Amino acid sequence: MESYDGEVRPISASSEAWLRGADPQEQVRVSCTHLQAVGELLDRVKVTRGGRASSVDRCFQETFLPSDMVRTQLRLAHHYIKSACGADAPTLSSFIVLRVAIECMATAHWLIADTSHRVRIERFLKRMWWDTQSAVDMAVVADASPDLSAVHDLEDTIHEIAKPIKGLDPEKVTTSKRVALSSIVQEPSRAVRPSYPTLMQSCWMACAGISHGNIPISAGVGIEPHSVRNPSEHPISMNVYANFLEIAVADLQTTVEFFQGYATEKHQNDHPTA
Repeated sequence: MESYDGEVRPISASSEAWLRGADPQEQVRVSCTHLQAVGELLDRVKVTRGGRASSVDRCFQETFLPSDMVRTQLRLAHHYIKSACGADAPTLSSFIVLRVAIECMATAHWLIADTSHRVRIERFLKRMWWDTQSAVDMAVVADASPDLSAVHDLEDTIHEIAKPIKGLDPEKVTTSKRVALSSIVQEPSRAVRPSYPTLMQSCWMACAGISHGNIPISAGVGIEPHSVRNPSEHPISMNVYANFLEIAVADLQTTVEFFQGYATEKHQNDHPTA
């Protein structure tokens, strides 16, 4: 039975899907050109005044606007993929930035995926709370007596935003646990490619596995254990890299288009001529 470097072999025949592509160099070139167009599309997205996205933003007033939170995640995703495009040749770091890019676009999608006004606001508040809790954890490590006044201010802000919204319990926000990235990636993975609902998720899992030196996953996408053990030498399969890059760019475009739809979405009771 054939093995990779005498140690492992692909755990699934479906891993051969990552190796498609007659000319990976051309595939990379096209993906990078496509990425530039996606960035230009993101730049053109504007929140329609009086629409549903605008009504969510209005609830947050002086705080970091939800639409800006989504846009930031998508800009980060674009930046990370652009970093992968900028490499002269793919390396382990190429898979790391693609992994993070998928996490950013998935987060953007998760924030606005639910059509309920209440759920959207709740998700934005939770993300703000989770990020603040992470900052608190870092502050505690760096300083035994950190100033936590900003946390109390945010808690007051959450109560203020939630109060007028029927069914939104602020305690549900401040006692919530951060949703696992695997769950956040799974939701948009099903949405961006209905014909292949696991592609984004499996690409993310593969990039994460490669990034952390998972030998069976690396072997499953055509990267030999020798490459993982000796990253300074690091011969990476261009076919694997080209396919991952193409998937990431295409999924980012779909997510940006989804954000564009959210930003321009009108209230259901609006008249067509309004």
